[in-house]
Amino acid sequence: MNINTQEERKAWMPYVHAVLSLCSIGQEVGYFMMNPKMQYEMWNRMRSFLKQHELHDKEQLIADIEWYLETGRRDEFFRDSCLLSMLSAAERSRYIQLLTNEQRRRQLTVVSRYLWSLPPGGIAAYDFSWIMLKCFAGKQVGYLSEDEMWSYIGRIIPMIKENFSEWETYIASYAVGQSYLLQESPSSFVSKNRQYIMQMMSFRQSPMLQFKP
Repeated sequence: MNINTQEERKAWMPYVHAVLSLCSIGQEVGYFMMNPKMQYEMWNRMRSFLKQHELHDKEQLIADIEWYLETGRRDEFFRDSCLLSMLSAAERSRYIQLLTNEQRRRQLTVVSRYLWSLPPGGIAAYDFSWIMLKCFAGKQVGYLSEDEMWSYIGRIIPMIKENFSEWETYIASYAVGQSYLLQESPSSFVSKNRQYIMQMMSFRQSPMLQFKP
């Protein structure tokens, strides 16, 4: 998908802001829905964000973006889903309880809980939203040109459209991804942020209410 002209890029920005809005779930989500550009236009914020992900130059950023586009965290979630889907509910529970690695036990508890309720893309929304933010961060700190940023965005958008037909399922995919990857209790992300997630779907200025994925 080519998004080459300024007119095309301007037209796609509401869609991009909808995808990015999930990265700000929490107390600031209302502010960033009202001021979406502030999520990625602050140089210090974006520089710090990339450093947190150990991305210190253009080469590292491009390698990271390419990995998330081709593989991402959705791949390991899919492999875990395949593993657990071959077991009965009782066998899944017993298998998980016997794990000695606490983080793996938490992860597989999340997979088991949502085994049959996620769309085919699994937790792909987690990958897509964070890739999008990394693209804007790379542009803001000078690792990517505007054309390079939009080239990646032009690859992300068709992947979103291929995997999701409703923002509700996109949000569910993202939330499960956060629960799967955070080193906390399996339900902590959803329980802590339930009111903010509901706010995203009811706030009349939410970009997600303007169109479908």
